[in-house]
Amino acid sequence: MFAREVFRAFYSPVRAFKEIVKKPDVKGPILILVLSLIATAATRYVSASKLYLENPTPEKDEWTESVSFWASNGALFNGTDCMVGSYSVESFISNGTSIWMKITGIGKFDCSGDEGYKGLSFRIKWIHQNGTPPSSNAVLKLFSIDESRYFELNIAHDISNSSNEWYNVTDSIGVGPESQGWVPVQVNSSHWENITGLEFRLDWLDSDAANLTMKVDDLYFGKYGPFLATGFFSSWFVSSLMYAVTDFFIRWFLYAVFLWLVIKLLRGETGRWSVLFIVIGYAFFVMYPIGVVCASVDAFLFSVLPPLSFPLKAWKPIKGEERIASDLITKIYEKNWYPTLAYQLSFYVTFAYSAWIIALSAIAIRSLRGFTWKKAGIISGISYVIYFFIRPLIPI
Repeated sequence: MFAREVFRAFYSPVRAFKEIVKKPDVKGPILILVLSLIATAATRYVSASKLYLENPTPEKDEWTESVSFWASNGALFNGTDCMVGSYSVESFISNGTSIWMKITGIGKFDCSGDEGYKGLSFRIKWIHQNGTPPSSNAVLKLFSIDESRYFELNIAHDISNSSNEWYNVTDSIGVGPESQGWVPVQVNSSHWENITGLEFRLDWLDSDAANLTMKVDDLYFGKYGPFLATGFFSSWFVSSLMYAVTDFFIRWFLYAVFLWLVIKLLRGETGRWSVLFIVIGYAFFVMYPIGVVCASVDAFLFSVLPPLSFPLKAWKPIKGEERIASDLITKIYEKNWYPTLAYQLSFYVTFAYSAWIIALSAIAIRSLRGFTWKKAGIISGISYVIYFFIRPLIPI
């Protein structure tokens, strides 16, 4: 019987609650919880399938922990002034107008196609004896097979305007409109399918000759892969479902408590607390965001949203850059999801869920205590408003 009333509360709530109050059965809300978990699991899986995370090569900052990979026109050494790991690679030249550092022998990187590397990230710092920014040239080269064939990018906008200041950079690479700005040298023989090294070069005018230093850290190529394929998806998935169970019971308890209190304040007869608690649990078939209906609709809406790509600096920030990562994630959502019709619908339907749960609660307490429709609606509405503002304050 309880299973029939669970579904009847969805399409014929007045009849359903008339039967529910005759013999309240906690198995009904428990069935709703089970169905909600199934729908929530679908929502979590569908939403996770839309996420792509950047994975770095190398994984542990090996390229800037030692100068063994590097060559330069200046004196090379491992510097303790770094952002990631234990060292950065540094080059120093005395009374010069040009300083360059290059790294080769790092393998072959395919930066073409949908599954190729999409970004090159690094942190760079320059030091000029007089604080003068590079006044002649600032370029990044990506070697294709050998050093005579390469792609060149003007990185004047990628370096700080101030001497002795780290700058965090990610440049798009490969084929595509987002990678505009790269200029191939030897057009017919420079290939994105075969990137084998790179070079940073900063130049000053002859009149700006001085002692120069360049430092590079946190250098890696980035390739995006599905979140579903990562090692921590399963732990995230399980923990999110465990949270959903906890959230269900907290919302159920809070809402029932507020209903009981408002009934008391309006001098109504509450009856047994346990009966009210069980009966109101049947209304959770549509409760936002944990109800069966809500989670099912969310699963559908997520399925039509475009995929999101999160760079490493967004989903795995270094210590001290958590706020920057949070802002970057927000910008990614604002650019890709917020303008879509599906996302906007998911926002507006929350109001429909709220009105629906208020209506179901009114039907439930009218059937339970015999209140007039007006009084039942007032009790339900006030209780939901209190619940709506209090629930976010409970950090569980």
